Amino acid sequence: MVTPVLRELAGPYPPLPFKEPWFLSEGIVQHLTAAWEQICHRITQTGSAEELHATRDDYQTTLLGYLKILDGYLTVMSRFLGDDPDGELLNRFKLNRTLLQKHYDSLFPRWQTLDDLEAILLERVSLPNEQLKELASKYPPPPAWYDEADDQLTME
Repeated sequence: MVTPVLRELAGPYPPLPFKEPWFLSEGIVQHLTAAWEQICHRITQTGSAEELHATRDDYQTTLLGYLKILDGYLTVMSRFLGDDPDGELLNRFKLNRTLLQKHYDSLFPRWQTLDDLEAILLERVSLPNEQLKELASKYPPPPAWYDEADDQLTME
């Protein structure tokens, strides 16, 4: 069953047939990555990842399906456009296929559980450790913090 979140992630497009294969290449890849960004932003605001996690398997299947479709188009195009002098259309398909594979690889197989998804979402809003260390060295804690005599953890 297609849930509203899955529909938002996968788009209003049926997987087949397309009259214009470049629409699949550019339109769907842009939609899939933009929809993921929007949903992640919304979820980090609301703090509720359960609904997105419930679509995990369907979303993975959707991405794999689009990757297979792009692979099929690339196979056919390389046979018929192999002598294309600039190869622009073929190169656009390859680039978009690479972008979609990168999106897939950033999620799967890392995302198995709700905790995995929450970790992926947390990475999106957290600064990398190197940047945190740089900020800490640039902006050390105020001296008053060192002078505090009360240790809240050991007090009874």
